[in-house]
Amino acid sequence: MKTSTAVSASFAAACLVVLWVFSHPAPDLPSSFDDLVFDTIFELGTETGAPHQVFEGIWDIEASSDGRLAVLDLGGPGVHLFNSEGGHISSLTEIGLGEGQLDRPSGIAWSMPGRLTLWDPGSSWVSSFDVGLGSLTFRGRWRAFAFGETGFCSVRDRTYISYWHDGKIIHEFGLEGPVASFGEAPHVVGVDQLGPELREIAIEELTPSALLCTPRGVMDVSFTQSLVRLHGEDGQEVWSREIEDFNPIIAYSDDGIGLGRRFDAGKGSHLLRSVVPWGDSMVLIQHEVRMREIPDEGEIIILESRLLSLENGDEMARTRDLPLVSGAQGDRLYLVRDSPLSKVTVVRVDLG
Repeated sequence: MKTSTAVSASFAAACLVVLWVFSHPAPDLPSSFDDLVFDTIFELGTETGAPHQVFEGIWDIEASSDGRLAVLDLGGPGVHLFNSEGGHISSLTEIGLGEGQLDRPSGIAWSMPGRLTLWDPGSSWVSSFDVGLGSLTFRGRWRAFAFGETGFCSVRDRTYISYWHDGKIIHEFGLEGPVASFGEAPHVVGVDQLGPELREIAIEELTPSALLCTPRGVMDVSFTQSLVRLHGEDGQEVWSREIEDFNPIIAYSDDGIGLGRRFDAGKGSHLLRSVVPWGDSMVLIQHEVRMREIPDEGEIIILESRLLSLENGDEMARTRDLPLVSGAQGDRLYLVRDSPLSKVTVVRVDLG
C-alpha cells in the first residue's frame, strides 16, 4: 500500500458506532487495498489549545454529505462541529441532563445534511440539533432506554439503537418510543457453559452490534462475534454473513460468579473497531486482533480491515496495513490515532 500520510494504526479505546447518509451517489472507491494513495486535506488535534482543538479520546466521527464533520470526544465529554475545510463551527460541552446538555453520550449521526442526532444513554435521550454554517441549535429530543454497549445510526426520521431485548438486537425508535424490533441476537461463544444468571448477562453484553444506516438498509456488525447482516428499513433481512477466519471473544467464568471475556493469547480474537462506507457499493469493516482484554503498554496493535459488498455481503478484499478509519464520506476518509496525541487526519483517496 502506498500512502502520503503517516498515520499510525492505533485505536480509540471504544467501539465505534457510525452513519452513512448520502444526498448524492458516492464515487466508486477501489475494491482492492493494493496501491492505495491518500492525499491529506487537513488535520485536527493539538497538544494545547481550546477544547475543540485538544481531544482526550475520540469516540465517534461522523461526516455529513455536505462535508461538515462531527467529532465525539470522551474528554469532557464534548461534541465538536467543523466545516469541510476543518474550520470550527460550534461545540456541545455543557454537562447535565437538560436540553442540549451531555451526560454520557455514545453515538452521533447526521440524519440529513444540517441535522445532527445525538444518542446519550447516560441520560436516556436522543437529541436533534440543527447545524448551520456557524451555529448549532437544539431542536428537540425523545426518550430511548438501553443498557450496556449500544450501536446507533439515524437517517431522515428513522433512528436505530442496538441492544439486547427479548431476543432482538436492533430497535427503531420514534418520538413516542420503540417502533419496531428485529434482528435475532447472534450466538455468544461460551455462553452454553455458564449458569443461567451469567448466561443472561453475557447475552446482554456480547450480542449488540455496531449499526450503519446505508442507502440499502440498516447494516449491523457484531462487536464481538462474526455476524454481519443487512436489513431493509422495514426490518426484513436482505442478507446475512459470518465473517471468515474470525476468532470470536469467548464468554467464560472461573468461579461461576464473575463473567469474563477470553481472548486468544496466540492468534488473537477479533474486536470490532469501525464500520464505515467505502464508496456507494461497499463497506469497510475493521477489527482489532487482540491477544488480551487490556493490551500491554507499547504493544503493537494489529488491525484487520475487510471490504464487503453491500449487495450480498461477499468479501472483496482484506489487509492488515490500513490505519483506523473512523469515518468516511464520498472519497474522504477520516483517520484516527491516539498516540502521541489524539488526532483526526482527513484524507482523500486518490482515484487517479
